[in-house]
Amino acid sequence: MLKMINSMSRNLMLAGLCLLLFACGETETKREVIRTVKVANVESSTEIKKDFSGVVEAVEYVKLAFRVSGQIVELPVIEGQKVKKGDLIAKIDPREISLQYAADKASYETASAQLDRNKRLLEKQAVSKQDYEVCVANYEKAKSAYDLSTNNMNDTYLVAPFNGSIERRYVENFQRVNSGEGIVQLVNTNKLRIKFIMPDSYLYLLKNKNHSFSVEFDMFKGRKFNAQIEEYLDISTNRAGIPVSVIIDDAKFDRNVYEIKPGFTCNIHLNSDISSYVQDNMMVIPLSAVFEEAAGSQKYVWVIENGKVVKRTIRMESPTGNAHAYISEGVKVGETVVTAGVHQLKDGEAVKILKK
Repeated sequence: MLKMINSMSRNLMLAGLCLLLFACGETETKREVIRTVKVANVESSTEIKKDFSGVVEAVEYVKLAFRVSGQIVELPVIEGQKVKKGDLIAKIDPREISLQYAADKASYETASAQLDRNKRLLEKQAVSKQDYEVCVANYEKAKSAYDLSTNNMNDTYLVAPFNGSIERRYVENFQRVNSGEGIVQLVNTNKLRIKFIMPDSYLYLLKNKNHSFSVEFDMFKGRKFNAQIEEYLDISTNRAGIPVSVIIDDAKFDRNVYEIKPGFTCNIHLNSDISSYVQDNMMVIPLSAVFEEAAGSQKYVWVIENGKVVKRTIRMESPTGNAHAYISEGVKVGETVVTAGVHQLKDGEAVKILKK
């Protein structure tokens, strides 16, 4: 009898334990899993931000060459060397030109003396006017030859026309060169422009007066310098885009600290206020908040209302260029939209906002 009682007690305990486990499992099954979501507020904005890749070019550069032919006897500059205006770049052996110079100088001095003498004789009517005119013509001819020889002598020296750097040297010392043959390429590294290509669909951003540029060089990441537009073409002839150039206009851009040279790459940041182009009720939301359903072109967002997500149909106008989009219908300024995991949510699902 005692064994029977003990057996019944064990069975009752097992049955109770099973009921308890079943109840706990049922509670876990019914417990709702609340997702944590990232969100953003719907904002009203008319600012467009665009980034472009650019290359540094020299504003002022020239290929220097002699006006006369001859053998180089001095070439004191090397590539990368800085020079000042008036510094010697190269010199040609003047011996060949000096012989002609000496002959032309002598002819000029003789013609000048003859002209002075004939002037005095003409005043005394000791020489005919015709002979005097021939003397004047000989003088003018001798003077032209002398002036040319003088210029040729001066042209045996090649000097820097402005402060800059020797970007490239095309010849070597003691090499014979012809007139007009390039000797060096001189660039003014203190005056730089940045050139880039902008899609023609952004032309209205340039024509808009409320825009600003900044430049960030690849060598100096995180340091931005204000820039102003220099020029641009309002046509795209080869469908490659609109060529644009900007000039850095920033007192913080110290060339002694930031040794930027032609050929360096950089990023150009454009900010443009297009309030005159868009509707007053235009709103901005992150692009990641927008989604589409399968085989559909309609766009939606999840709006949080009373702790739950509600699917809202929207009308998206265009991207802003900084991972955001312009919305004209479907949301209101100040509402909260989900920005991550939008394809895993269901209409009416409870969510918890991720704290920043």
